[in-house]
Amino acid sequence: MSRNFLFSLLVLLLAVQTAKPQVKGKFEFDFLPKGLNFLPLKAGIDEPRMGLLYYTANSNLKVDIGNSVDVMGFNFPSSKSRITVGAEFMAYAYVTSYLAYRLQIDAVDGFFGGNVVYSKQLEGGRFVTRFRYIHSSAHLVDGHWDNSTEQWIGNESPMAYGNNYGELLFAKEDNYSWSYLRYYGGLSVSTGKKTGDRQLNRFLYKAGFEYSLPNLLGKVFDKDESLFLAVNFDLRGIPEYIINQNYILGIKFGSWQGKGVVLYASYYNGGDVFNQYFNQRVSRFGLGFMFDFI
Repeated sequence: MSRNFLFSLLVLLLAVQTAKPQVKGKFEFDFLPKGLNFLPLKAGIDEPRMGLLYYTANSNLKVDIGNSVDVMGFNFPSSKSRITVGAEFMAYAYVTSYLAYRLQIDAVDGFFGGNVVYSKQLEGGRFVTRFRYIHSSAHLVDGHWDNSTEQWIGNESPMAYGNNYGELLFAKEDNYSWSYLRYYGGLSVSTGKKTGDRQLNRFLYKAGFEYSLPNLLGKVFDKDESLFLAVNFDLRGIPEYIINQNYILGIKFGSWQGKGVVLYASYYNGGDVFNQYFNQRVSRFGLGFMFDFI
């Protein structure tokens, strides 16, 4: 998958390199455009972010490391629309203890792939479609190993988990003078989700929304702040379908559409987000922060 994606991206780069920066009446080409055409979903699980989530019940941590970048853009002024092609890499780790200044990492999930985003300006907002193709894998690491017994903790040994999936998402953004609303829905289809000898359901359905209110508390160091609520639902088959729910309530310092610092409280209920434990149902409350670097 990765070789095919990188080869296709290289061919596209070579093709647009020979194009004029602007073709009057048709489109404008933009290499490495500013910002992101589609901001990662605040409450989505497999979205690129950088931050940390502290689980209050057991003092464990979820550490997120990731980034998304738009590599090229095609602007169509006559139709007020835009197409961007981007890449995204991300990973999140489950930290179970902190010994001798060293994080004991129990499990890691990694993701990488690319996206194509189409957006169209509407009166008071935008319509956006995002297609992604992602490879993911899940791993148990040394924090799940007991050196004293030389065994995996709980007799849970690593399973072979890999997944390639394409995701199509439709979103509507409404910008008002007093609030912002984005609601979305879509599905993903796996081309090979496997856990050892067990095949999981290939289809996943997703829906949710984000609602923010700007500057209710006033600006901070002359920067905007926004109180927000983000909700995400996944209908996932493991292989029986269950609903995964993620609720986030927080505040962002900085422009809602730009760079910023986010402080939030989170409640998640559903199949474990760490895919080595995909068949375990969990309920977790946490406090965290993340950075929007756009």
